[in-house]
Amino acid sequence: MNAQKTIISISLTIICLIAKPVWAVHESGHDLSDEEWSAIKGKIELLDNLNYLPTLLPTIMRHRDVLELTDEQLAAFRNWRKQNYGNMVRVMSAIIEKRVEFKKVAFVPGTTDEALREMQNEILVLQKQLLDIKLECRKLVMDTFPKEQWENFEFAIADHPRLASLIRH
Repeated sequence: MNAQKTIISISLTIICLIAKPVWAVHESGHDLSDEEWSAIKGKIELLDNLNYLPTLLPTIMRHRDVLELTDEQLAAFRNWRKQNYGNMVRVMSAIIEKRVEFKKVAFVPGTTDEALREMQNEILVLQKQLLDIKLECRKLVMDTFPKEQWENFEFAIADHPRLASLIRH
C-alpha cells in the first residue's frame, strides 16, 4: 500500500509541475513566443502520450525552416495554438488526474464495479474531447500542407521514431 501511495504522490506531483506552469504561460493574455513554446514542448510531449493522435504542432513549429512554412501558415498555426492550447492542456491534465484517481481506488475494498465503469466513462469522454481538439489541428495541417511540405515533414521527423512510424510512403 505504501508503494501505491508513493506512486500516486509522484504522479500528482508531476501533474502539478507540468500542468500549472504550462497553464500560467498560456494565460498570460497573449500568444506564446517561440521561446515559451520551446520551453513547454517537452511538457506537451509528456502529456501527449494520453491520446492516439500525436500532437503535430510542436514538431511542425520546431522544423518550420525545413518545412518552409509560409507567413500565412505560421500565422494560422500560431492562431490555432493561441485559441486551443490552454483547453488542450486542461483536458490532458484532467485525463491524467482521472487515471491516477482510477488506479488509486481500483483495489480499494468497497469500490464498486459501477463506480469504476463511471470513472472509465469520464476518462473516455475527456479522451474524445482531446481527440476533437487534435483533429482540428490535424485538419489545419492537412488543409495547408502541399505535397512538398509533406516530404519535408517526413524528412524532419525521421529522427522521431514515434512520429516517423506513422508516415506512409
